[in-house]
Amino acid sequence: MLAARIGKRKGWLGTLFLVLLAGCIDPKPQPPVPEETDPIVQVLVPGAYGIPGGSQVYNEDRHQLSVVECPDGTLLFRLLDPGERKVLSIHNIPAKLQKGDRIPLHFRVMANGYTLQSENYTDILVLKVTSNMIWLKKDDSTYFVLLR
Repeated sequence: MLAARIGKRKGWLGTLFLVLLAGCIDPKPQPPVPEETDPIVQVLVPGAYGIPGGSQVYNEDRHQLSVVECPDGTLLFRLLDPGERKVLSIHNIPAKLQKGDRIPLHFRVMANGYTLQSENYTDILVLKVTSNMIWLKKDDSTYFVLLR
């Protein structure tokens, strides 16, 4: 009878040991959850999207693009339409940007030397920065895709 009790106890302790051991083993590692990508970074055509008065977007057949680094360390992006004598300019963009930064910028459209639109934005999110492009977002409908 004593032998039967010891046998039962060993079986119970063995089971407990296996349960505790199984709880200590790491489960199968899960692959990292991919970071959600904002659909705006899929846009590859430079321009200002969703701005008052309509988007101003680069058209290879009509426009010229320029980016200038100013002495104060900011960038000036320009989209020139010589046929309409119109210039879109976006300036006050820091030359050194990182994803997640929040920046101010100034947007202006001029035609024949007269300002048609001018807007100061104070809290623009930097979505993505590559060696030659920048994606900036005010909200889901207003954003900027710029050359560097």
